[in-house]
Amino acid sequence: MMARAIGGGIMLRIKSYKDVQIIKHALQHYIKRDGASDKDIRQEKKVLDQTKEEVEWMKERYGIND
Repeated sequence: MMARAIGGGIMLRIKSYKDVQIIKHALQHYIKRDGASDKDIRQEKKVLDQTKEEVEWMKERYGIND
């Protein structure tokens, strides 16, 4: 399991690149849900941005080409 500080110091514990991609895609869909407040959307976009950073870091670190 990998642990790495990203963004504002949030620590994610991720097993694989595939796990990070699943989280990223889930957040992309979740943010679009009905009834989400502006505050919720802002917070979720922050987590999504951090997750995207993690994806890019893993791609560079492990030479992953999608």
